[in-house]
Amino acid sequence: MGKSSMRKKSQGKNGGVSKKQQKKRPISTAERKRTKLQVERLNKSSETMIPTLLKEASEQELDKKKTRSTLEAEGLVKDQARDSKVREQIETEKSKTNDSMLKQIEMISGFSL
Repeated sequence: MGKSSMRKKSQGKNGGVSKKQQKKRPISTAERKRTKLQVERLNKSSETMIPTLLKEASEQELDKKKTRSTLEAEGLVKDQARDSKVREQIETEKSKTNDSMLKQIEMISGFSL
């Protein structure tokens, strides 16, 4: 009982067929020629495609760099406009507080400056 259960566990993928019983099919010459031609075609196509792919990749990188720089420039212009508005608001608030402080001092002291 112990040996038969161990055999079932150790059979694996082959399902109990030993290596001697498996017959290997030799690769035919026609199949070899066919795969050799396919490999040669792929090599030729890759040789012609590599320079074009490299060129396209470099062009895409240049385009990305250009778009990034233009986007950054547009962003900087927008930020500058926003900053100038904020500065103007700060200056108006400062002038308002200065005016109100002057009024308060005048009211406290009883004379105007």
